[in-house]
Amino acid sequence: MFDMQKPIGPLSVPFNSPLPIAVQEFGRGKPVLSIVSGLYGDEYNGLYVCHLLIEWLRRIELRQGDHVLRGKVRVLPAINPVGLLLAERNWPFDDTDIDRMFPGYAQGETVQRLASWVFDRVRHSDACVDIHASDRFIAEWPQAAVYSGQNRALKLAMAMALPLVCLHRPGPHSPEAMDGSNILHSTLSYNLLQVGVDSVVVQAGRGLHLEPDHCERVFAGLVRLALHLGVVSGPVPGDATTTQVMAGPDFQLVHSQCPGLFLPLVTTGEIVKTGQPLGRILDPLRGEILEQPLSPRSGWVVSLRLHPIVLQGSLIARICPGDVC
Repeated sequence: MFDMQKPIGPLSVPFNSPLPIAVQEFGRGKPVLSIVSGLYGDEYNGLYVCHLLIEWLRRIELRQGDHVLRGKVRVLPAINPVGLLLAERNWPFDDTDIDRMFPGYAQGETVQRLASWVFDRVRHSDACVDIHASDRFIAEWPQAAVYSGQNRALKLAMAMALPLVCLHRPGPHSPEAMDGSNILHSTLSYNLLQVGVDSVVVQAGRGLHLEPDHCERVFAGLVRLALHLGVVSGPVPGDATTTQVMAGPDFQLVHSQCPGLFLPLVTTGEIVKTGQPLGRILDPLRGEILEQPLSPRSGWVVSLRLHPIVLQGSLIARICPGDVC
């Protein structure tokens, strides 16, 4: 058996012993597939996906099943372990966003060194998948994202057979980021692009939740990717979906026009029609319906607000044109 746990670090934390960051490696040689999760401490779906993946790889090494390792799989399941324990999105001691610190700095502050160690571990991979959920406000239907013009990465994302692949511009600032913010030059995925590593960002579900159905779907996608790369040989999982490729500007965003209590009437992955109500915004103090946000086009809901409090201009949903999911 070739699996090995190799901690990176360790990091020094206040009032405690040094903190190692776990790395699990299975197999040997090339090609190398790296899986990264837990950059944000409020994203638990990726942690469970890594559990499923590690469990599967251990069975392969025990020769249980029909798959065989041909290369190496490296799994970094919990980059921000303190944040995961405390359910805090950023590095808790100084509120630093780890995914805005790459490629890191080996002689810098704690999170700079952490980013440097992670980047050094994955920069020589043939491909890397960075697993995320959304924040605690918005739920995301399982999807992959790559930079436009990166044809090899696009083929890898398509091989995962998730419902949606989003194309983003590879500049340091892109208005079509999956979470509605700018894609910065200091993310892990952008810096892997700069050193020639094919990088796929996967997003599924929402923060502070564990959603097994989404996790199983992403896990199956990782198995398909490993088979596509030749890291593993064996049967391909069934139940693959039709994948739709979309550029960021093609999505229709729906925002609230007034503040209140939001009651969703649809779910992520649901097909909606033009003019269909997506939810209701309520004034619970007066017992009034203030607004019914409507779908501006026919398509399916890939992002949906589930946090019940909305302000004027809050993102309600993101609609992808099409009739499949």
